[in-house]
Amino acid sequence: MLAGVIAALGAAGAPAHAAGTTVSSGPLNARVRTAPFALDLVDGRGRPVLPGVRLRLGTASTGRATRAEIVRRAAGRSFTANVPIGRAGPLKLKVAWVGAGMLSLRVSAPPGAPRPGLSFPLEPHEVVSGLGERSTAVDQVGRRVTNYVSDGPYRAADRGLAGAIVPEWARLDRDDDTYYPVPWILSSRGYGALVGNDERSTFDLGAARRSKWSVSAEARTLELFVFAGPRPADALRRFTALTGHQPVAPAPWAYGPWFQTGQPNTVPLAEEAGIVSTFRRADAPVSAAETQMHFLPCGAHRGLEAYELARTRQFHSQGLAHMAYFNPHLCTAYQPEYGQAVAQGVLQRRADGKPITFPAFVGGGGPAGFTVEPLAQFDFTAQRTKLFYARLVREAVAQGKDGFMEDFGEWTSPQVRAADGTPAGRMHNRYPRDYHCAVRRIAQSLPRPIVRFQRSGWTGTARCSVDVWGGDPTTVWGFDGLRSAVTQALTIGMSGVARWGSDIGGYNSFGTGERLTRELLDRWIQFGAVSGVMRTKRSGIAIPGYERPQVFDPASLPVWRRYAKLHTQLLPYLEAADRTYRETGLPIMRHALLTNPRDPRALAAGDQFSFGPDLLAAPVLGPGARSRRLYLPAGRWADLWRSASYVTRDGSLRLGRARLLAGRRNVRLQAPLDELPLLVRAGSVIPLLPAGVDTLAPYRGPGVVRLADRRDRMQLLAFPRGSRGATMGSRGERLVSAEGGHAWALTVRGKRARRYRLQAALSALRHPFAPSRVTLNGRPLPGSRWSYDRRSRVLRAAFRIRSGTLRASG
Repeated sequence: MLAGVIAALGAAGAPAHAAGTTVSSGPLNARVRTAPFALDLVDGRGRPVLPGVRLRLGTASTGRATRAEIVRRAAGRSFTANVPIGRAGPLKLKVAWVGAGMLSLRVSAPPGAPRPGLSFPLEPHEVVSGLGERSTAVDQVGRRVTNYVSDGPYRAADRGLAGAIVPEWARLDRDDDTYYPVPWILSSRGYGALVGNDERSTFDLGAARRSKWSVSAEARTLELFVFAGPRPADALRRFTALTGHQPVAPAPWAYGPWFQTGQPNTVPLAEEAGIVSTFRRADAPVSAAETQMHFLPCGAHRGLEAYELARTRQFHSQGLAHMAYFNPHLCTAYQPEYGQAVAQGVLQRRADGKPITFPAFVGGGGPAGFTVEPLAQFDFTAQRTKLFYARLVREAVAQGKDGFMEDFGEWTSPQVRAADGTPAGRMHNRYPRDYHCAVRRIAQSLPRPIVRFQRSGWTGTARCSVDVWGGDPTTVWGFDGLRSAVTQALTIGMSGVARWGSDIGGYNSFGTGERLTRELLDRWIQFGAVSGVMRTKRSGIAIPGYERPQVFDPASLPVWRRYAKLHTQLLPYLEAADRTYRETGLPIMRHALLTNPRDPRALAAGDQFSFGPDLLAAPVLGPGARSRRLYLPAGRWADLWRSASYVTRDGSLRLGRARLLAGRRNVRLQAPLDELPLLVRAGSVIPLLPAGVDTLAPYRGPGVVRLADRRDRMQLLAFPRGSRGATMGSRGERLVSAEGGHAWALTVRGKRARRYRLQAALSALRHPFAPSRVTLNGRPLPGSRWSYDRRSRVLRAAFRIRSGTLRASG
């Protein structure tokens, strides 16, 4: 539980006969009346946030409760009350201050009574999201959602096969199964609520009764943290401040683009070199090669050390970071490691002290891409586990690996008896946090930056996650495919995770109806470009096997090049959005609940999103579509591909006359097969790397242009209108665009001197003008350094500056 946050609260105070009391946290206050009993959550002005809170025992409500007895109170910071309900004896209710705008509600049932719960009013048009990474819907109103770390979801037709390779306790066979649940909801009314229990819990979000939502957990005590707004983004900020943010990316290449060389442990070196050569010859950026050499669970690298050294050196020589594979499992056949692990007590055990073993999926080998072998799972609550696991990780680091997939975390057995005494009912959901946080501490002790990426999670796991990916999607358009990937991105973004990506192309193909098509691959590439992490899957599990289309095939390579170029150029924009996330909790991929919470049409658009503060993306999510209907929020928006051209020669963007569209309406955009509908907010300035950057990794290669080679250069794409500020890069550098009369000014507040190349669409101005004079810090910019195209109304300028102002006037 998160009870430690409020462990110091609750000192003795008022007498038991007090008529009522209030607990204040500034923007959020709890008021209790003892006779008749009433509990209301109100804001700092006394306006209702969640009025009429009801306590529950099983399915009973407090409708029959007429009184409460306050037995403990602490000066506006907490109170404890006994609330009789039915014949089961009184519930104990504790309400406590947690922080500014945060309260804890804790309800305990007497022994032998049904489990307690809480229920709250649900408004007619309220939208409720969050809940971690969910594949079903962004708005979960009308659903009953379970919070349980699961392997999945799987499509209903595929659950039989999944059951043969996944332990029964690792899945619920529900559509709301998820690798990364967070028992947290975020409401369009501006509040958030987090279950503090690690036990399995359930939200009924208007499924049983449309006018209310309720929450319960498989525990005698239920703890719920409530977070104030007034906007949903404010509640998210408070939530992430309490539970933690993803740390700063260890290296720029953590943002991608990456490519996977295949599902097998080993791929011929010449084959991998050929793939990289294909990318480089096509001028198609890649920053990292992800390989599936399974250092765990079975030590597939043993005996292949020379091969792995050569593999890493080859990738480094081509300008790429190299990633391998780990998970929290250990094969019983992996000797002497398994015997040593048993002797040192670092594996999860039953009550009799014997390790828990079970047959399950082991990837990287076998004719279908996997085998089923007996496994055990590490116990990260045991004192020696970190040292044992660190020794295994250091084998990969010694070979030069730059990071690894940190897979699984969902398979904790209900029989487990954790070394630290954590009950099995809590251990299952808590395990991903223990696992990933332990490995993060290991990574922090290593001699160079290590990028890890995870699929499993729970409350508090974000603070230990570098990158998160959406697990193993199916190679389809709909549920558990591309459409679900978009839903996952938005729900996990509203649950405290910013750097997230999906398997471009999908992973599972169970049956001929789930084969990856070229069109689906190309559309998934486009979605990957506007994800926090852009990474591919070359192969996964296919039954029966088939020849998948690849991003490096001649048919898809131009699409990969275009969008890998875009994603790489956007690094300064992505780094700035990531910095904003750590300051505010706002993710990189933002649903309208965070940006336009009072616009019902924006809230209903669950298949589009803001990518950072100034881009609006609407991925195509169905076959055969060559246009895309979307909703434009308030303001004016430039259709990027009608306002700028993609320059095939070098992958840059060349600005033309801005095509501006008014907001607060539905529009239909063109969406040819190679085009992602993408809009830019009028008034914004988008910072970009030069188009020639091939890799974000630090390694040199013949003819490879690294990020380090172009850090002193920046491209600026401006759509000036009114006044607007923006951040660029990870260091808080600022860009401010300001329109005034027949003039426009761009102020740069940098940390280092750079050469800037600016393209500004002056047609986007409220009062467009043709500039006759351009100055830099008050001095005329030579005519050779700027130009204006009267037909396109685009100003172009080249200048070098650390901080200062470029001003164009008519």
